[in-house]
Amino acid sequence: MLKRLTLVLVLACAGAARADDSFTKSLSPEDFQAAGLGKLTPDELAKLDALIRGERGAAVAKAKEETVQVVTATVTATVTAAVTAQVAETVRQQVQAEDKKAEQKKAASASFLDRMKVVLKPGTDIEYTTLDSELIPPFHGWEKDTILRLTNGQRWVVIDDDRYWADLTTKPVHVRIVPGIMGGFFMEIEKGGRPRVRFLGNVAPQPAPTPTPTPAQ
Repeated sequence: MLKRLTLVLVLACAGAARADDSFTKSLSPEDFQAAGLGKLTPDELAKLDALIRGERGAAVAKAKEETVQVVTATVTATVTAAVTAQVAETVRQQVQAEDKKAEQKKAASASFLDRMKVVLKPGTDIEYTTLDSELIPPFHGWEKDTILRLTNGQRWVVIDDDRYWADLTTKPVHVRIVPGIMGGFFMEIEKGGRPRVRFLGNVAPQPAPTPTPTPAQ
């Protein structure tokens, strides 16, 4: 009996892939008799077919469920990876935009300093806050369009409408070039005022001449 039941189950599994929904009708006469199914009544055969049909349905449903789970997991992983990549790209673009804004702001702030640059040597830009040097004597004051030469080789022209006169001196006079607003410059002259000046260019630096001592009478 056990052998026959085992044979029935094996045959049922083998017939699961067949299109015929009736298990008992899908068997060959030899298999039908070998399984002892010839001793069953039509009702018993119908119940056996229904039982096997139910087992098949459960197996198919389980297979479908497992397939759905696998597909869902795969799709979820794919979508998660795509969303993560998209979020990362969005964040990267936002960071780049913020960096660009910061650079533009920095450049705008630096533009004010750029207007305070002076060409101290041909082809060379040097930015500075102040510059100390000496006037090449003689010096007795200044007015508009007066050209003042420094011992470092620079030449500056007075663009101020004011004027300043002092006693003639043949000694070096200390000056300081101070950047102003809007790219302007001021020359602070020791005991000689503070005119607005404009840079004209460079010549070869010249040492301040040594005053000639006056012979004693």
